Amino acid sequence: MTAEILCVGTELLMGQVLNTNAQYIARRLAALGVSIYHQQVVGDNEKRLEEAYRLALSRADVVITSGGLGPTVDDITKRTAAKLLGKELVLNPEADRMVRERFAQYHRKMMGNNQSQAMFTEDTQILLNPNGTAPGAIVPAGDGKVIIHLPGPPEELEPMFRDQVEPWIMARSGRVLVSRYIRIFGMGESEVDMRLKDLEVKDNPSLSPYCSLGEVMLRATAGADSTQAAEAMLEPLIEEIRSRLGKVIYEIREDDGGSLAHTAVRALREKGWTIATAESLTGGLIASTLVEVPGASSVVKGGFVTYQSISKTMLLDVPEETIETCNVVSAEVACAMARAAREKLQVDIAVSATGLAGPDGGTPERPVGTVFLGIATRETVYSIPLHLAGSRARIRTLTVKHALHAVTRETKGEREEV
Repeated sequence: MTAEILCVGTELLMGQVLNTNAQYIARRLAALGVSIYHQQVVGDNEKRLEEAYRLALSRADVVITSGGLGPTVDDITKRTAAKLLGKELVLNPEADRMVRERFAQYHRKMMGNNQSQAMFTEDTQILLNPNGTAPGAIVPAGDGKVIIHLPGPPEELEPMFRDQVEPWIMARSGRVLVSRYIRIFGMGESEVDMRLKDLEVKDNPSLSPYCSLGEVMLRATAGADSTQAAEAMLEPLIEEIRSRLGKVIYEIREDDGGSLAHTAVRALREKGWTIATAESLTGGLIASTLVEVPGASSVVKGGFVTYQSISKTMLLDVPEETIETCNVVSAEVACAMARAAREKLQVDIAVSATGLAGPDGGTPERPVGTVFLGIATRETVYSIPLHLAGSRARIRTLTVKHALHAVTRETKGEREEV
């Protein structure tokens, strides 16, 4: 099966909105074993959209659109597809009921043009939208091909794709695909590739790397006639990856979600520990990243943002002489911050961060990117020096990731080398 992604919206074409939908759909299709050779972005122009549909249908079995399902005159995705296929749009009772229920749920008045969101061709399979007012659709396009319409907002598109489109694709493929997502921190993409390159050239099971700032994720996928058979194919591959990469693997999941923060929260919960933060250069980002995880309230007790030296002294009792003698960016100050945060909030572990995010303020002894983390538990206090580089945002983001990783390792008794 081949698919093509067609994202509709002038705001995407002009760069006013980041096209995260194409990335999401492409990643999910790849995980399902669906081939993707082309993507298109088209503005809200009926003629050009019709040309894009023709081209996509000429080379793909499934055309997946995002956007243009709203009630306004520039929402032309369904209308243009119906015109191309020689079909009429009619009121779909199931879609109409869903739209009306959603407006009632939102306590909003349904306008006359909102009924257009319930207009589809008679042969359409409706995709219900529990998170918005625009239903999706699977529309036959002749010769066994289909057009799948999805709404534009990611919070609507992603669950609709995951819960309704993916099962439809799997039912058509007649094959079971099982994937495992291996998340890595502490080893760069090039080194991961060097260690695993002979595994990456195999077709089934396959291994594909994806990179983000400071992290690498591997997707291992096996296809077979049954889930059990596919899982059996994956087991030796996963074990081989474990043996080659070791402790830089921080999580293996059945989906491509998760993060260092999710892993840290889960590790703290399993350990029965609570945590506090004390932050300087990150300005609360460590705490904020932790509390983005659902259920973080069971482990996160609180935190301190002590951006200036005086606030470190006033809120965390860091001695002025320590700051003057050792420098505010130092192992000693990081340890003092973590120790005080743990004691003041009576937690099992505290993590601190002090450093230079730049772009100014560096010295030959302490260049921009010099960062010290502090870890304090009931038994010990120690620091972790980091030597980071790049933009201010990059340094701060990497500091957060290192801090979360250090917390996870401490809960597992795998203390960071210092």
